[in-house]
Amino acid sequence: VCSSDLMTFYNFVEQYFLRLRIRQQFGTYLSPHMVKKLQDNPKLLSLGGVTKRLTFLFSDIRGFTPISEKYQSDPQGLTTLINRFLDNQTEIILKHGGTIDKYMGDCIMAFWGAPLDDEQQVENVTKAIIEMRISLEKLNEELNKEGLDQINTGAGINTGLCVVGNFGSSSRFDYSVLGDSVNLAARLEPAAKQYGVYILVGEKVYEASNDEFAFRFLDFLSVKGKEIPAKTYELIDRKDSIDKRSI
Repeated sequence: VCSSDLMTFYNFVEQYFLRLRIRQQFGTYLSPHMVKKLQDNPKLLSLGGVTKRLTFLFSDIRGFTPISEKYQSDPQGLTTLINRFLDNQTEIILKHGGTIDKYMGDCIMAFWGAPLDDEQQVENVTKAIIEMRISLEKLNEELNKEGLDQINTGAGINTGLCVVGNFGSSSRFDYSVLGDSVNLAARLEPAAKQYGVYILVGEKVYEASNDEFAFRFLDFLSVKGKEIPAKTYELIDRKDSIDKRSI
């Protein structure tokens, strides 16, 4: 066997295992389409601690404790209900190019802009959260017909610099994000409940959004550890949807 044939074989094996690692690493985070893009061009992938501007979404079930109390004697029923909710919402996040970071009980954390760059990340997360609300309404119609509890959610969205990469120990790690802008997104989600709104966004999301969406200035939110309060806005809906409702 000539050296060129051996080199071709080794390259093939190396590429095969590289594609396999990418699928194992990101198969549960990304849509199959985005995983294939990474496999076809691994150079798009930057692992390790990379500083990037990303957009973050935290979405949480409102009133989860009363719901869970009804399932004290039927934990499997609660699991089925939550999985239906997570399936419903996750499908839309992946459809709009989001990366699932983690599920924290009844909360979904996702981000846009990594591992693949996304120049329309703010627009995509905004489209996703509005569609998630519409999809949840349809799921609630099904749950109502089945005599099951309705699910209501609230969300916080922010955009900004963070460090994205593999974090954890040598034996267990996750592809995730760290940074002040991530922390603000996490704090906007419970603040949305306090203000009685569905979607609360940071100032930079408002500034980066186009005229397709309607916002309302809400308040200056005091955030623990920050001297300057964060300017926050309610994301109301697409403007064309508001216009249709007013007719």
